[in-house]
Order: sequence, then C-alpha cells, then structure tokens
Amino acid sequence: MRRFNLRKCTGILVLTLFFGSAAMAQQEEEEASLRKQIEELKKGQDEIKKELADIKKLLQASAARGAAPAAPDVRNLVLDVGSNPFRGEATAKLTLVEFTDYQ
Repeated sequence: MRRFNLRKCTGILVLTLFFGSAAMAQQEEEEASLRKQIEELKKGQDEIKKELADIKKLLQASAARGAAPAAPDVRNLVLDVGSNPFRGEATAKLTLVEFTDYQ
C-alpha cells in the first residue's frame, strides 16, 4: 500500500512539474506577445498624435492668413436667361435659377 501511495505521489509530482513548466513557458510567451502589441499600439498612438499636431498647425496657419476667400458680391448680379423658359415678371427683384440634368 505504501508503494502505491509513493508511486501515486511521484507521478503527481512529475506531472505537476512537467505541465507547470510548460504552462509557465506559455505564459511567458503570451506576456511577451502582449508587450509587443502594447508597444505597437503606443507607436500608433504617437503617429496619430503627430498627425493631429500637423493638422492643428495647418488650421492655425490658415486662420492666420484669413479664414476663407471672400465670396463674390452677388447682391446686384444680373443674369441673362435668354430665351430659356421662365415664370414670373422679367422685372422681379429676385430670380431663382435651377439647373437640372435628367440622365
């Protein structure tokens, strides 16, 4: 009976050591993989931060030059619609022009 218990204990000890070391090796590989992924993420974040800083500089530079070119003054613009069909009086103060392409 004693030999059986001794063999049992020895077997359990061997299995524990064998699988324990294999599990620890796998855990170390997973940790190394995670560290590598974290470093890649950090590099990606740094690149995004750099691009955002570049965009911010461009926006600030365009704001310093003047926001946008001024739109042309169309308050007294006269359009000649020629012989095209229209509705309303020719002397109206406001004309709406619609261009459509039915293709």
